[in-house]
Amino acid sequence: MQPFFSIVMATHNRPATLARAIASLRAQACADFEILLVADALDGETAGVVARDLGPADSFLKRTGANGPAVSRNQGLALARGEWVIFLDDDDTFEPQHLATLKPHCERADAQVLFTDITVVTEDRQQPGIPELSRQTTPLAGADVSTLWVKNFIPLHCLAYRRSLLQGLSFDAHLASQEDWDWLLGVCSRAMPVHVPGGGAVMHKDYVNPGARRGQQEASNNTTVVLDFLHVYRRWPAPTPELKAARAGLLKGVGLALPVEWF
Repeated sequence: MQPFFSIVMATHNRPATLARAIASLRAQACADFEILLVADALDGETAGVVARDLGPADSFLKRTGANGPAVSRNQGLALARGEWVIFLDDDDTFEPQHLATLKPHCERADAQVLFTDITVVTEDRQQPGIPELSRQTTPLAGADVSTLWVKNFIPLHCLAYRRSLLQGLSFDAHLASQEDWDWLLGVCSRAMPVHVPGGGAVMHKDYVNPGARRGQQEASNNTTVVLDFLHVYRRWPAPTPELKAARAGLLKGVGLALPVEWF
């Protein structure tokens, strides 16, 4: 039987947060989903989580090749059978109502791409039980989605996509950063995201221990970020003169002056 949702997860030797992420899926009020878990590395503890927590409707793949979430997400997407696709990183979670909140909106015939609000939790992953340090929910209802062409503001796991919309799209494994945004602009070139109030997407951040999230690694925190912005801008031209000017203004703010026509 075809599931309604396909939850695509990329993991890299983080068994404790992976177990937490999968537990948040098992706690969903809407259980009409499959999990597609792809690992670019596999240690004993992660293998134990996979054996214990995945069910008969789920799929697990240990892939070869270079580390990184982009290829893992692409391979998971290729296996997806659900009508709708959601990506969940191995260190993030969903609150129990998340899929149930999304589903009636997904069932609308005109729905293509949806996004929810976001809750950000800070934590210390070096402490037993990963204690929560703070929590803040940010409603995204008032955000202007056209500004996605300038800079991303929607975390990846807030988004849900009708799978038929995604044919031919993939995450770019060559980007050191911004691969989520590059992916999203590919989606936006086909359909713009529509906001769904509430939801239950939770982003977990560890500011105590450097490198606890992939986005905190050196490769995505130096001048390569600017280079990746340029790459994204060139791949996905801004659709209006106003957005072109906004892009130029953003880069001018970091010392890079380029003509508006470039964008």
